[in-house]
Amino acid sequence: MKHQLSNEQIEAKARQLSEVHGCEVHPLVFIEPDTQEQVVGYIKEPNRLVKMRVLDKGLQSPITAASELLEVVLLKEESDERIYSERQEHDKIYLGAVMACYDTIKVSVNQFKKK
Repeated sequence: MKHQLSNEQIEAKARQLSEVHGCEVHPLVFIEPDTQEQVVGYIKEPNRLVKMRVLDKGLQSPITAASELLEVVLLKEESDERIYSERQEHDKIYLGAVMACYDTIKVSVNQFKKK
């Protein structure tokens, strides 16, 4: 099993990446179900236009919107390559990252509906 990063190390890297990219960066952390290896990715806060497009599309096709959002916000050079790999054995990880983005959309849509 590979070395696992602590929550403090992951959060510290997210803060560092936030400074580098000039926006909030959030970590995505998964445990690969078969190997129990840690999978860490970093996503940047999307700009307003991207948020609006995703919210609009998310009302009709939330999973597709989440997939498209992941493509825009994932910092590939800083993230575990299994997150964006197109190899079928990594689909669980990719779909987990998509679902994390989907949860972000759901929260945003629910806040939007309340207003």
